[in-house]
Amino acid sequence: MLDCICFDFDGTLVNSMEVAFDAFVRVGPEFGCKPFTREQLLDLRGLHVREVIRAVGVPLYRVPQLARRMRRMMRAGLMDTPPVEGIGEVLEVLARRGYRLVVLSSNAENSVRDYLARHDLNGFERVIGDTGLFSKSKALRELAHGMRIAPERLLYVGDEIRDIEAAHRAGVRSAAVGWGYNTLERLADLRPDLRLDRPRDLLDVLETRTGGERT
Repeated sequence: MLDCICFDFDGTLVNSMEVAFDAFVRVGPEFGCKPFTREQLLDLRGLHVREVIRAVGVPLYRVPQLARRMRRMMRAGLMDTPPVEGIGEVLEVLARRGYRLVVLSSNAENSVRDYLARHDLNGFERVIGDTGLFSKSKALRELAHGMRIAPERLLYVGDEIRDIEAAHRAGVRSAAVGWGYNTLERLADLRPDLRLDRPRDLLDVLETRTGGERT
């Protein structure tokens, strides 16, 4: 069934939306972004990240630089942001059941590792960062190859359209979460393998399908 469960970081393990908004307000104008209120940005939750880029008015060639500046700006606030409620307990149970756990993120790898250590989110076999906004499918294929597991035995859990798209392109299974950036209704349009309203749902679904143990 499944050997490995790979988690996105921002929006999946940690609710970093407020921190990201604050960073955008401070950094965005330097890159030609239009001024947005918090409410206006929340209205973009149903959009693909490419559509969001067009909406805020940043030139496409400047997006990688903007992303790097925002990550640096977010670091301090991110460290003080608690994990998604209940996710720590879910990770502990998954590790006890024998699943191999991984984090894969476009965020900086050292920031992800520091956050996991600070908030006692343990049990991860690998932490992969700095993937870039649109390179996660390649990273997922390399992960499956490097861990010597069949792609269909890998589940990627994410909160954005690009997460589910990356899973589809890599041939791995996908789980869409309802507590992150994109709405679960929008993510459902992409037909993920699993849809999760709360972290505990992942345990319930896996227990129903496998009898509680990895197979």
